[in-house]
Amino acid sequence: MSFLFVENHPFEWPVKISVPKGGSFEEVNITGLFEIMDDVDFYSAGEDLSSRGAMIDFEINRLMQVFKGWTEGDVLDKAKNPIPATPENIRRFLGNRPARLAVTDAYTEAVTPSKGYRAKN
Repeated sequence: MSFLFVENHPFEWPVKISVPKGGSFEEVNITGLFEIMDDVDFYSAGEDLSSRGAMIDFEINRLMQVFKGWTEGDVLDKAKNPIPATPENIRRFLGNRPARLAVTDAYTEAVTPSKGYRAKN
């Protein structure tokens, strides 16, 4: 079998969101839509990260380069209507800490081989 090298290889990956509930956590699973990005571009900073707000904004912007949304119907509003994966809605979704952490974990898991190399914290 040959490796098919495709720029920004698109893929789906489970995103496991831990939502606080009654002193513990409830896990909610959605299907995330991702694209692989070169590590050099994904992990380079190059921005002012002197405040917590700047770091969060940087993290959201970086994730938006690889996280392209979710399967239709996976994310709902309070009235239980599906929220479309528009850039504005993706940014709002990533502004939610549990969702942002889950997307970060999902992407890291997806692009880290299960054997051999392991990502360091």
